[in-house]
Amino acid sequence: MRTLLSVFLLAASLAANAQEAVSAQAWLERMATALNSQQFQLSFVQLQRDQIRALRYLHGVVEGEEVAYLDHLNGPAKSVVRVGQQVTYLEHDVAPYSVSASRIRGWLPPAFAGQIDRLVPHYQFVLAGRNRVAGRTAQLIRVVPDDSFRYQYRVWLDLETALPLRIDLLDTENNLLEQVLVIELHKFEQPLPILSELKAQKWPDVVLPPHQEDEPRWQFGWLPHGFQVTHYDRHLLLGLNEPVEYLSLSDGLAEISVYIGRVGQVELPTHLTTTNGLALATAIHGDVEVVAVGKIPVDTLSNVANNIYPSGGSGQDQGD
Repeated sequence: MRTLLSVFLLAASLAANAQEAVSAQAWLERMATALNSQQFQLSFVQLQRDQIRALRYLHGVVEGEEVAYLDHLNGPAKSVVRVGQQVTYLEHDVAPYSVSASRIRGWLPPAFAGQIDRLVPHYQFVLAGRNRVAGRTAQLIRVVPDDSFRYQYRVWLDLETALPLRIDLLDTENNLLEQVLVIELHKFEQPLPILSELKAQKWPDVVLPPHQEDEPRWQFGWLPHGFQVTHYDRHLLLGLNEPVEYLSLSDGLAEISVYIGRVGQVELPTHLTTTNGLALATAIHGDVEVVAVGKIPVDTLSNVANNIYPSGGSGQDQGD
């Protein structure tokens, strides 16, 4: 009898855990849909250990096309406009310029408005408690990596709209690195007039990115599970006019930028971690210097920088 009871309790526990995972993922998928389809305005602060930014984000769908506007409320005038797949940067004393992108970066991980199921192999979604944020009831979802090679997120979603009200980035010891905290959320039935005006505005043509090469000339001897090369090109390093090769790596949520060039005259630190979690690691291979950058544990970046080889060298070994 005890054996049957134990089996029953174990089965019930597994079923509850599976249901919890599905529910947590469903919440995140609701968030992604809301970020892409709803008409809303968020006023929020972005908190880092050494600075606080006050921002306002507007989003709507105008004539079938997404339009978004991010405005920095303090300091010199600075804003970003997205119309469809074109993002335009407007800054004080700098000529406006446009790039091709599907999201305005910097305040929200792009993956949170994308395909959540891409994260399933490498992250667990945990349904936690509820709390009040910006005067609204919010559901907490924890996005926890399956290993210690990347950081975790805690996301509070508005119960009514599923829009994010608070996003925390935490390191492997649960220290807060960065936080987006919404102060006010307003939802509308129709897009705000300013978004219609921004869509009708003539913006600068998109700056063409460096030509993407078909195949990188490099391969990695070690990468955390799930990370893949998403972009590779060769271009001149801005400001130094030095040629570098650039690789972008991602697991769908976390991102690593890798720069490869000749050893420079300026000696770079082998390890560096900023107060908001952005880290840098370097490695020298003969006359070649590798720099890995990302909001990732610095030990992970160091392993990536130290385990890169010309194509045809050591094979890739995914992290444990």
